[in-house]
Amino acid sequence: MRILALKAKGYVLPAIHASMVRAFQSCGVKVLDLPVPQHPLQYQTLKEISNGYDAIFTLDLGANPEFISNLKELQLSLRIPWIIWFVDDPDGYGFPEVCEPDWTLAFCWDEAITHREFSWRGRPLAYLPLATDPSVFWPERADCGLLYPGGVFVGSTAHPNGILSEVPRNTPGFREDVEAIWLDYRKDFRQPLHNLAWRNLAQKTKHDLYSIQGDQLCRLWVQALVYHVGMIKRREIVLNVIKPGGGVFGDEGWSSLLRENLYQGRIEYGDELRRVYSNSTFVLDVRQPQSRTGLSQRIFDAIVCRCPVLSEWSPEVEALFGPEDEIFGFRNLAEALEMRERCLQDPKDVQKKGEKARQKVLARHTYRHRAIQILKTLYSFI
Repeated sequence: MRILALKAKGYVLPAIHASMVRAFQSCGVKVLDLPVPQHPLQYQTLKEISNGYDAIFTLDLGANPEFISNLKELQLSLRIPWIIWFVDDPDGYGFPEVCEPDWTLAFCWDEAITHREFSWRGRPLAYLPLATDPSVFWPERADCGLLYPGGVFVGSTAHPNGILSEVPRNTPGFREDVEAIWLDYRKDFRQPLHNLAWRNLAQKTKHDLYSIQGDQLCRLWVQALVYHVGMIKRREIVLNVIKPGGGVFGDEGWSSLLRENLYQGRIEYGDELRRVYSNSTFVLDVRQPQSRTGLSQRIFDAIVCRCPVLSEWSPEVEALFGPEDEIFGFRNLAEALEMRERCLQDPKDVQKKGEKARQKVLARHTYRHRAIQILKTLYSFI
C-alpha cells in the first residue's frame, strides 16, 4: 500500500498529520509526505507524482481555499481514492459540493455531524474520533513538583471567523438573542445548541423550521448565534474554574479577561505542551461551537500524560470513556466547580481516574488505531 499524504498548514494540523504519517508507516504503508499544493504548477506535479500510489490522505481538505476550489478536478484527473479526515466542521470547507463522490472517503471527528443530512451520493461520512500520539505525549513529571496545581486550560478565546464576528454589529437585536439563548443553554450543556438556535429563529420569524433551514441567511444567523454563545460558554467556564495556581494558554484575548497572572501566553503543540499537561492537577476542556459532540485532541493528549480531565459533557465522553470512572464530566458551571474541588481535594481518586483513562487511551485511542480503521475502509473501497 502506497499513500500520498498532503500536509496542511495550521497550528495543530501539521502535528496531527505527522502522527498519522508515522501511524500509516507503522502499519507497513509506504508514505510520501508532501505539502498541500498551492498553485497550478504544483497541481501538475501532484498529478505526475501520484502515478503508482493507491490513495491520497489529507486533513480538513488541506485547509486551503485555492486547493479546495480545484479538488474535484484533481480527483477526476487522478482517479484514485482521496482519504479526507475532517477535524473541523466539514461545512466550513464546502463539503460535500467540492468533492467528487466516486473518489472520496470522508471521515469526521464529530459523531453528531456525521448524522447531518448531506446532499451526497458518495460513501456516508464516517465517524472517526481524534486520538493521541504516545511518541509525543507521555507522563513527564518535573522534579520540583506540580507546575500548575490550580489546573490548566489550553485553547483560544474563540475560533477565528471574521464573518461570524461581524454579525452582532450589523444585526439589530442579535446580542439580545445571544443572551437569551445563553441563559437557557447555561443550565444544561447537554442541550443541542444548534437546535436551541433554530427554535429561537423559528419563533422570531414565525415560520416553521422546515421552511427556514434551507435559507442561507437563516443558516448564517444560526451559525453566528452558536458561535457567540459558544464564546460566552468557554470564557465563563475558564474564568470561573481556573484559579490562582493554574494557567491559561492561548491567544492574547485571554490577557484582558484573566487576573492574577493566570494567562501564560501561547504554547507550542508537542514537547512544551506535554510538560504542562504532565505537571498539572487537571486539564479543563470546553468545546468550541463548531463541535457538536466531538472530543478535542486535548482530552486524549492530557489523559495519556496521566493528567485528569475536566470535560464538558458529551455523548461521546460516555461512548469512549466512563464519565464517572475516567473523566470528570460537567453539564453546567456548578458541576464544573464541583469537579474542580474533587480534583483538588481527593488526589487518590484523581490518580485512579487518570490511570484508568490512560490505559484505555493507549489501548484504543492512538493515531495508529485511527490509521488501521482508515486502512480497513480503504481496502474495502479499492
